[in-house]
Amino acid sequence: MRIFVLPLTTRQALIYCQRAEQNVTGKSSIADRVTSKAAQIWAGWEAADKGWKKQIVKYGNQGLQRIPYQEWALKSFPPSNPKLQAEEMAAGKKYDVIYPGNVMRKDDVPKVMGRLARERKQLHWNRFVGSMIAMPFTIPFALVPIVPNIPFFYAAYRCWSHWRALKGSDHLDFILDHRLYRLLSPPEIEELYEQVVPDAPDFTFVTRLQLLDGSTPPEKILLPADSHTVVAKVTGVPELSNEVERALWQIHRQSEREEAQRTQEQPEEESKESNKDSTKK
Repeated sequence: MRIFVLPLTTRQALIYCQRAEQNVTGKSSIADRVTSKAAQIWAGWEAADKGWKKQIVKYGNQGLQRIPYQEWALKSFPPSNPKLQAEEMAAGKKYDVIYPGNVMRKDDVPKVMGRLARERKQLHWNRFVGSMIAMPFTIPFALVPIVPNIPFFYAAYRCWSHWRALKGSDHLDFILDHRLYRLLSPPEIEELYEQVVPDAPDFTFVTRLQLLDGSTPPEKILLPADSHTVVAKVTGVPELSNEVERALWQIHRQSEREEAQRTQEQPEEESKESNKDSTKK
């Protein structure tokens, strides 16, 4: 198992856990079998030329794209349980944490991982409970002929997703608490950032207090939107292509919304200043 910490902006970093290859002779868990079956069904619907299956896939993919990339990051960690934790402690094995040392300070890496592990736990717990409560209310939609009960499946998926994020946060928290990690900055990862974002500003870990008092410089995006294929190629992890692409899409979208909000607020502030000046006169 390897953990990647890749700065996306000067304040945000993508965390992804590349799991060790599973033993094909071993018995899969129920959750893994259900997930695999759902992926097969979804792939079959994607292959449809038209009809309700194609429409569901279209809007479903749009919905998946909007799930916060931090939630996907937590779900990349295998669920934590006492048996797994005991095995990790007994083995004393440290997991490699890959990061670009030319863009990110070594001391900031555990802080970024700790923030992901701890700050979203309550959010995922609340939404897990909310999805559980919502599921019974979606059962009547099963009476609709032909089309499957999409509201129920959506609520069930979000319930599972938040549960996996919770378990992933527990596992990451355990790794950090027992220092079961080794920080590594490989030359190829540093070269990746030199190639994609030469002369880029450094990543800086920012606390909530610093955000409130405005003592930090403005946030800048480091990786361009089309860099996801390069990241996957250099790291040798194909799954990172989708993870980076999704995260950058969300960050660019958020940046555009904030810019539009600032543009909208500026004329209002200028109008207030103008009214103040006219009152003084």
